[in-house]
Amino acid sequence: MKRFWIIPLFLGILTCSFAQGDYEAYRFSQTDYMGTARFLGAGGTFGTVGGDFSALSINPAAIGLYKRHEVSFTPTVVSFFKNNTLYHDNNSYTQNAKYTVPECGLVITTPIARDSEWKYWQFGFGYNRIMDYNNTFRAAGPTRSSFADPIVAQANGTHFNSLAGDALIAWNTWLIDTISGFDNLYDSPFSGANLDQTALVKQSGAIDEMSFTFGGNYNDKLYIGGSIGIPFLDYMERTILMETPTDVEDLQGITSYEVKTTQRDRGAGVNAKIGIIYQPANFVRLSASIQSPTYFWKIKDTYRREMKTHWNSLPSNIQEPDYQYSNDYRFSLTTPFRFNLGAAFLINKRGFISAEYEFNDHSMSTLYADDYDFTNENETVKQKYGIRHSVRLGGEVNLGEKFALRAGYNFKSSPYRDSKEWAEGYDGSAHYGSLGFGFHNKFLFVDFAYVLRFSKDSYNLYTPDATAQIKNTTHRIVGTIGCKF
Repeated sequence: MKRFWIIPLFLGILTCSFAQGDYEAYRFSQTDYMGTARFLGAGGTFGTVGGDFSALSINPAAIGLYKRHEVSFTPTVVSFFKNNTLYHDNNSYTQNAKYTVPECGLVITTPIARDSEWKYWQFGFGYNRIMDYNNTFRAAGPTRSSFADPIVAQANGTHFNSLAGDALIAWNTWLIDTISGFDNLYDSPFSGANLDQTALVKQSGAIDEMSFTFGGNYNDKLYIGGSIGIPFLDYMERTILMETPTDVEDLQGITSYEVKTTQRDRGAGVNAKIGIIYQPANFVRLSASIQSPTYFWKIKDTYRREMKTHWNSLPSNIQEPDYQYSNDYRFSLTTPFRFNLGAAFLINKRGFISAEYEFNDHSMSTLYADDYDFTNENETVKQKYGIRHSVRLGGEVNLGEKFALRAGYNFKSSPYRDSKEWAEGYDGSAHYGSLGFGFHNKFLFVDFAYVLRFSKDSYNLYTPDATAQIKNTTHRIVGTIGCKF
């Protein structure tokens, strides 16, 4: 058994502790389209209607509807997040707010000779936010499943002089100790104990996609477009987990301990999109588009973990043990293809009703690295995730020459192959409802939108025994300003 006066004064050589896994492959292949207030207010259905810069992230043929130059800027998206987390039959509530700037775009149009069936060529440049990660939630409740349990399993069979990563800092903080008479078998005073467990998870960051889009208008019937997208990924997650015994004052002198984990992923990728919009009659448009897999190269993953134990009493010359380790790693990711189909009905230039469908197979996400074989993680991706269906409905009505009202609804199905395994429908599906209005004249437009998002998902803190069910409600207020010239 260890004694206080022989606590190691060094952390030793750490083995690679991979933060990447199947959830990262899914997390970085998600989309949650943001953009202009007009786009969001009408449910994001402009991939078929066209003429909106944010729609270029879905269908680049939307640029073909432009006949004038346009600059748009969305300086205002205020998001309010509210979460109700169920963890071991205990509810916890959190709320926070975030301000973002999700869109800025420029479209240049070039008329073609009058005797040509091709009416215009267009070029667009700017960025749209295609995924927003900002969120905060708390999970708290009584449990007999300790964070120390998987660490004990990891350490067993390894001599204490060769421990690394979580096992080493748990050893140095006395969260685990050798079983009497063995130097490679371990136990923790928290294993099997009645505990109060609390975890606070703060997520931030986004994927912002810069795009270069080219398009054309053929006889006001066929609109085509293609684009190159360069998504920039920046994601951070901070977690603080604490355990305290419930029915005793301390466990072998330890009154509680906390684990702080920070993970940040940054990188850039590239993809290509092509699309068409066909207008067989004045009152209807049909659309189709496809996006290639996005290849994120050399994502930099920075991972840091700190562990500290709190004691009932310690010798005056001994401080409460506090150890940490960090690891920097680079990996690559290929996300799935994405397909979109749509139909829109135009109402005598007074408005439109539009519907779109998006198909995405998350099992096709693949992780790579030069010095690590992600075979197990990629196999888990194929077994755990499947096809996600997204449906977008929306409409706009013009009240007079300068004022328009909009409304929309989106649904995203579960991304999990077997969603029935999640309790009470916490399967990652999501619903969106939106309302919007706008003012426009020959040169200037100002649009506003409100978006309500509701989802239920599950989050694994460290093992399946520590899974929290999260009800998330997000309110977004969006404002866009732009001009045509």
